Amino acid sequence: MSVLHLVRHGQASFGQDNYDRLSELGVRQARLTGQHLRDLGLKLDAAYCGSLSRQLDTARAALDCLDSPPALQSLPEFDEYDSGPIIKALLPVMRQEAPELDTVAQNMFRDRKSFQLIYEAAMLRWIGGRHDDLVPETWSAFLGRVDRGLERVRAENGRGRAVAVFTSGGPIAAVLRLALGLSDERALRLTWVIKNASLSSFFYDDQRLSLSLFNSTAHLELAGEPGLVTYR
Repeated sequence: MSVLHLVRHGQASFGQDNYDRLSELGVRQARLTGQHLRDLGLKLDAAYCGSLSRQLDTARAALDCLDSPPALQSLPEFDEYDSGPIIKALLPVMRQEAPELDTVAQNMFRDRKSFQLIYEAAMLRWIGGRHDDLVPETWSAFLGRVDRGLERVRAENGRGRAVAVFTSGGPIAAVLRLALGLSDERALRLTWVIKNASLSSFFYDDQRLSLSLFNSTAHLELAGEPGLVTYR
């Protein structure tokens, strides 16, 4: 059996012009993750990340803490789904069917609760497939590309390997969906509780993919610094 470690990126820059950038706290979280992997005595045989800056910078900060890190390979299949264009595409339909969302939508980039309300409503519509013709990437297409990335990682890393993939909440939930046979909605809802710089681990071979650890941030909690555990 081999082990696949999925690491969510550190805190990004919510509410800023460029969300796809680690905050100072995000960099700290990434380094603590790398130190944790080093303290475990974990020797990685391979490391991958998506192509997004927050994923790449998390991977680099974490791997820099290891004694003998493997070369980092970029796999865009592990990019997060782009919720911005999806919300933009679905918001007119949502407002038409629920006019009370107008006020919430106006505050969504200034208030986290407003953003979460719009975000959740749009994502649930997205996975339902009713408006696939409006969105740039469908839910099924997203699941398909994550699956392709996972298959490549498994094909390139056979038995007895330890592999890390630095990615985002969506791809982690997609892998959980596959491993646990989850429904689309349950998988989607998991993306909303996956913490920054959390660690989820799976055992795999040619036939099986089994969950071992989910959403662990013990390495952040043990640091004893208030505010290290974040969700967005």
